[in-house]
Amino acid sequence: MYTFLLHFHSINRWLVLVMALLVLFQSFAGWQNRRAYTKGNNIVHAIFIGLVHLQFLTGILLYFVFSPVTQQIFNDFGAAMKNSSLRFWAVEHTLGMFIGTVLAQIGRTASKKATSDVLKHKRAFIYTLIAVIIIILSIPFGIINPETRPLWR
Repeated sequence: MYTFLLHFHSINRWLVLVMALLVLFQSFAGWQNRRAYTKGNNIVHAIFIGLVHLQFLTGILLYFVFSPVTQQIFNDFGAAMKNSSLRFWAVEHTLGMFIGTVLAQIGRTASKKATSDVLKHKRAFIYTLIAVIIIILSIPFGIINPETRPLWR
């Protein structure tokens, strides 16, 4: 189960990022060109949020149940905090993804509640952009963290 979830988590990150780019492109264009917020915009945003939540759920399962890395961390949390690699998985990756997920969801909710189409696009763009920046920084690409993982598993 661990291997399946890890591979799924790895592949789904690309789906999340692709859908995030679509949301950003559509919402920025809609905001700047004062376009109507269409059913298509809504569907793309909903798919993005669904994939983000699926990714977070998969990550939680890996973190608390299946990952041998987090089992090692939980065995001696104090020692793990002194190791930059283990600290990344124990705190930084998890916290960054949590914050990114929450911001993406807030953006979806705020966008849906907006009173005008332009405001819907604007809120979708701003919240999604901030969420995606945090998510990208928290992915183990070695950008601001010591960890790197294969681009494809």
